[in-house]
Amino acid sequence: MKISIIDVAIGYMLKVLKSGTKLSKYQKEFAAIRHGNYFDFINLVGELTPFMIVYHEGRITQEIKAQKGDIDFAGLLKAEPSLKVFYKNCLQWYGKINDPDMADEVFSKVALFEISLRMHANNNHLLGERENLIEVIDKLCSFKQLSPSETETLQKGRAFVNMVKGHKRHFSTWTEDLIEFENAFEIIKKHQLTII
Repeated sequence: MKISIIDVAIGYMLKVLKSGTKLSKYQKEFAAIRHGNYFDFINLVGELTPFMIVYHEGRITQEIKAQKGDIDFAGLLKAEPSLKVFYKNCLQWYGKINDPDMADEVFSKVALFEISLRMHANNNHLLGERENLIEVIDKLCSFKQLSPSETETLQKGRAFVNMVKGHKRHFSTWTEDLIEFENAFEIIKKHQLTII
């Protein structure tokens, strides 16, 4: 799996949540990026965005600032400099965290799982403002005509994401829960619903 600053930074914040540490700092930034609100995230962190040429609705423009109406992928690319600063600041504030249950690669996959599903749903104009991940999965699965069993598996993956964020576990060990998540992650790869 290719690792990017996106899944490293968000994976780290998920590790902070799983550790039980309260998000006393950078909570707004974390919420904005996790929900795909790249415009607000960039403005919260304040880093310059990279130069980009964008084709949209028959027009080619040169952009150096984040736009409120950026499609998710453009917004995510523009957010990379802010993500680097965000990750560095979070590491300084929360410190290095060693998780006894999950490898860093799993946290990266968990980060990509939610962001990827939200991005594909947003880019297909399926979502309203701040919809929860249950609705995101249901709408995206319906739009992509995934089977009921695949939809159920993705919802089990969502439940794992919520457990990482501090909600109740379904099984007695993280290993059992992780199997459910890995099955869900394979479905988003199979249907090309990833972002990298």
